[in-house]
Amino acid sequence: MAASCRRDQNRDVQIASGTSPAGARMRRLVYGDWSWYVRDPLDVLRLAFVGGTIAFAVQGRSTAIGLTAASALLLVVRIIDLPRRFDLAVIVAMSLIAWGTALGLYGDYEVYDNIVHGVSPFFYAPVLYVVLVRLDVLTGPERTTAAHHHVGVFISTLALGMAVGAGYEVIEWLSDSLLGTHLVKSVDDTGSDLLEDTAGSLAGAAFAAIWSVRHWATRRTPVVARHRPGRWVAARLVERVR
Repeated sequence: MAASCRRDQNRDVQIASGTSPAGARMRRLVYGDWSWYVRDPLDVLRLAFVGGTIAFAVQGRSTAIGLTAASALLLVVRIIDLPRRFDLAVIVAMSLIAWGTALGLYGDYEVYDNIVHGVSPFFYAPVLYVVLVRLDVLTGPERTTAAHHHVGVFISTLALGMAVGAGYEVIEWLSDSLLGTHLVKSVDDTGSDLLEDTAGSLAGAAFAAIWSVRHWATRRTPVVARHRPGRWVAARLVERVR
């Protein structure tokens, strides 16, 4: 019965994608909808964060705190069902920030700090815009029609990315002032960080504006319909009885 259900499910994937059996299998392998628990390769990467958090916590490393926060954020992103490209963007940004901290890359490689400040806003700024769309604070890109709407998407995304960068610098200064840490190296270092944050935010804002012009969706589109555990098999049994 289980094998028969799997054959029927594979047939559904083929019909939904309009491709050959081999093409349908490859499409599902890449785009996901494997199961309700683990949907796609992005969920596998998410689980790697959770596994890393557990491993670092067992070893008693303080950097496990950053991985815990990143893992929690990635789970929230999964719950709100972001489109794949934005889901991947958050994972890349968290990989740069959290794993960079956990592995000590900031201290070992000075250029790594520049890379993170320049690249991360490109990934997280558009995602922040999507989050505000979900909260009905901003207009979704699929509903933007006029040119000034696209400009608004660009400015909002740029402001979000720059705000996060500036906020991080404020946190570093407060940490040094109140906790005695030494995160702020110099005024020039802070200025270069803010400049790199701005450059990354500009790139992310341009991407968001293009996304607005193209009217891309703000929710993940499944390759095949996902069912909660047990429902798909039950539905097939009912069909066979009929």
